[in-house]
Amino acid sequence: MRLLLSKKSRKDLFKFLKNKYRANSLLELSYKMRIPYKSLKKWRYAELYLPSHIIPKGVNYLNILDKQPDNWGRVKGGKLGGKRSQEVQKKKLGNEEYIKGKRRIGNRVMKYLWKTYGRELTKRAIESKISKRQIQSKELEEENSSFFTNKKVSFDLREIKFSKTDRLKNLKLPTEMSKELAEETGVHMGDGCLSYNKNYFSVKCNKIEEKYFTDYLFRIYKNLYNLNLKLKKLPSVSGFEIYSKVICEFKNKVIGLPYGKKVENLHIPKPIIETKDRQIYRSFIRGLFDTDGCVYLRYRRYPVISITIKSKMLITQLADMFKKLGFIPSVYRWTITLNGSTMLNKWIKEINSNNPKNMDKLKRASSIVG
Repeated sequence: MRLLLSKKSRKDLFKFLKNKYRANSLLELSYKMRIPYKSLKKWRYAELYLPSHIIPKGVNYLNILDKQPDNWGRVKGGKLGGKRSQEVQKKKLGNEEYIKGKRRIGNRVMKYLWKTYGRELTKRAIESKISKRQIQSKELEEENSSFFTNKKVSFDLREIKFSKTDRLKNLKLPTEMSKELAEETGVHMGDGCLSYNKNYFSVKCNKIEEKYFTDYLFRIYKNLYNLNLKLKKLPSVSGFEIYSKVICEFKNKVIGLPYGKKVENLHIPKPIIETKDRQIYRSFIRGLFDTDGCVYLRYRRYPVISITIKSKMLITQLADMFKKLGFIPSVYRWTITLNGSTMLNKWIKEINSNNPKNMDKLKRASSIVG
């Protein structure tokens, strides 16, 4: 049903609707009622028939001047012109000129709409996408909440042998999986190397990451293995390298890291997966990100967190781990990404970084995105 209201009734009705939907303006009201702003504006200020369904139940004090069926406007328009009017114009202008004229009118309308409402429409689209991402993330978390049991994973170290040099250095081994060990394992998978013949172990990084090694990583290696490390500076890279039978055997036989530069064989170690512990999963991801990850802004405002490593198995496992933690990953060949402000904020809150280079980039991205 279509109703024609008096001027005072239109004013009273829209005042009531603004209060009901807690809207400060017609634009905000159109967003909350999901009705085009242009339609609401006409119904409010012009003497037009408006649909009865927008009038809430119980509002019976309105002065209704006339009533018409819902298809009244279409019937009226059909009688006045409709297809017959279009045919007359086509004959007069020719089919090609008629189509060109329609396109010109359409382009003018689109330019006017974009100029008038473009920013607001863009803002709404972004808000809608962010809201959708937040809902998807919460659904993933709820779906996997029963997966996390925080199991304690202890190590059997009886077959791991200490060399004389290892004993002289007073080296030690972790007895169970921990957050520190998970993060160190992530670092190793990103920038580490094991050699079987020489019992050689090294981790090397870009020159600009030296502070990450000296201020943070060396402390972790001291806590885990009682290693006293010094930074080794080479022409193109920096880092450390040691020779230790016990550490190489522990990493290979207990943790499950391969010897040599077999990147394609990398996978998330079983002891990490078996813990089913959120904190351990996050620590592992943080270590991998701090060595093989980056943060950047696409189109200067859209944040992207990415990890690139040439192992399909590892990328697949990592995507599954992200989903269990409530993240929404995108995978392309050797790269896994988390896109948008929702993922950026969740990352900073739950995983973050211990590498000053990445910390600065995350901070900058967060300040730009707001």
